[in-house]
Amino acid sequence: MSLFETSIILVFTFISYFILKFKIYPSLILDLPDSKRKKHVNPVPKLGIIFFIPFLILINFSNINFEYNNNFIYFSIILIIFGFLDDIMSIRWLGRIFFEFVFISSFLLINQELLLYQININNPFLEIILKFNNIYFYFFFTTFCFVSLVNALNFFDGINNQLSNYLILLFLFFYFKTSDLLCLILIFNLLIFSFFNYKNLVFFGSASIYFLTFIIFNLAIFNHNNFSIGADEILIMLLYPGLDMGRLFFFRIINKKSPFHADRNHIHHILNKHFTHKYVLILNMFPVIICLLIIHFENINNLYGLVFTILYYIAVLNFKKKI
Repeated sequence: MSLFETSIILVFTFISYFILKFKIYPSLILDLPDSKRKKHVNPVPKLGIIFFIPFLILINFSNINFEYNNNFIYFSIILIIFGFLDDIMSIRWLGRIFFEFVFISSFLLINQELLLYQININNPFLEIILKFNNIYFYFFFTTFCFVSLVNALNFFDGINNQLSNYLILLFLFFYFKTSDLLCLILIFNLLIFSFFNYKNLVFFGSASIYFLTFIIFNLAIFNHNNFSIGADEILIMLLYPGLDMGRLFFFRIINKKSPFHADRNHIHHILNKHFTHKYVLILNMFPVIICLLIIHFENINNLYGLVFTILYYIAVLNFKKKI
C-alpha cells in the first residue's frame, strides 16, 4: 500500500478509537446483553462500519479489479443506511429478506454484466454450465446468491473475531487470485477491527456485514465472469459458513420454527460448550485455511476441498473433549 493509503487508514483508525473511547455514538446503536443469547457483560456499539469507510475513499485511488462505477458507491450507501436502521430497530426477518431481494435486483438491473450467465468451474469433474437460455433464471440465481451470502455471513457473526478472521482469509484468497490492492486495504481494516472486537469494544453490526457482503459479491462475480476465479474456488471458500446456515435452516424448519428464529445452535455455540473461545476460533478457521491452501496449489483437485470441508463440519459438530 502507498503512503497515502496507509495514512488514510491510520487517520480513520484514530477517529474510530476516539469515537469508541469517548462513546460518541447514540445509545440506540448499542447491543445490549441478555441472559439468553448474548453473553457479553456490557453494552457494545454495533459500529464496525466505521473501520471500513476508508475503502469507499480509497476505491477512487487504488488498483481495482472489479467493475467499479458510481452505482457501487450509491448502492453501498443505501446498504449501510438500511444496516443502521436494522441495528437500531431490529427489522423483522421478512422485511430484511424483502429489502435484500429488492436491493440486489435493482443493482443487477443496472449492472447486468454482473449476472451469472454461466458457472465457470476450473475442474473437469465438476464442470457445470448453465444451459437455461432464460434471462429470468440468471437474474433469480444471481439474486439468490447474494441473499444467501449476506445471511450466511450474518449467521457466522456470533462470537468475537470469528467473522473478521474468516473475512481476512477470504480477502486473502481474492488478493492471491486477482492482486487487487483493495483486498489488502480490507485485510488491514479487518485486522484493526479485530483488535477492537477482541477487546469487546465494538461489534460488526448489520451495516458493516451488508457492506462487506456487497464487496465480496462484486469481487466474486466480476472476477468469475472474467475467468480469473473458478466457481469451485469461490464455493469452497464460502462453504463452511454456508453449511452452518443450511443446517440451521433445515432443523428450524423441521421443528416448525422460522428459519430465521434466533437460537444458540450455531456451530460456534455448540463448540463453546466443549472448547474455550480460542479453540473455537481455531477449529472454525482450520477448514478455511486448508481450502485456501488447496486452491493455491493448482495441482491439487479442488474437489478435495469440497469433500474435506463437508466431512470436517460433520466431525467438528461431534467434538466432545474439553480444552
